[in-house]
Amino acid sequence: MGVFESAINLASFRDCRDETISRKTMGKILEAGRQAPSPGNVHSIEFIVVEGDHEKHQLEKVVGDKRVGGVPTAVIILSDVDRMSRRVGKQKCHDFCNSEAAATVQNMRLTAADEGIASCWITGFDQQVLADKFGVPTGKEALGVVIFGYSDNLVEQSDKFGLGEICFYDEYGNQITSAFDSMEWHGIEEARAIYGKKGRGLLDKIRRKLTEHL
Repeated sequence: MGVFESAINLASFRDCRDETISRKTMGKILEAGRQAPSPGNVHSIEFIVVEGDHEKHQLEKVVGDKRVGGVPTAVIILSDVDRMSRRVGKQKCHDFCNSEAAATVQNMRLTAADEGIASCWITGFDQQVLADKFGVPTGKEALGVVIFGYSDNLVEQSDKFGLGEICFYDEYGNQITSAFDSMEWHGIEEARAIYGKKGRGLLDKIRRKLTEHL
């Protein structure tokens, strides 16, 4: 699978098979994350690879996602906030750390997809509780958790706007939908499906209102 195919087919999962991910494969995924772009070349990202059953169940409790305990491997994404702040200042350091973490996670997920491995990015947990459970030192923060597994039960991707609806040239609002149409661009088909679905929903709502008044 190429990078483009991995990107457009990137999927989360509901559960995964009882199949271990080799250290060699995880090493490839982690290396892809390490090579992600970093603001100011600070390279603030570090990893905690969680494979032990007890540790995974502890992580599951912290992040509140029942899938975590059943995956072969989870990775905690850490950022050295202190080091980043020395480079860009305290006011902006968290924005830069989150940007680097996002690029890191995407690199990892794309590489995992290329290996036939599904993944999910988890955020919104209590960072301090996770830090306490996993010995994260002061000055470093857990910005996310990525879980990996071989799965036969993927989550369908949500509808997205077509490229012709969100892509502009030279200035905002300058769309060239017709050019994409001529190339049978997939984004246009996606947009038609979305607006068709919205249109059907609106018609159904109107019918229900009319029925209520009859």
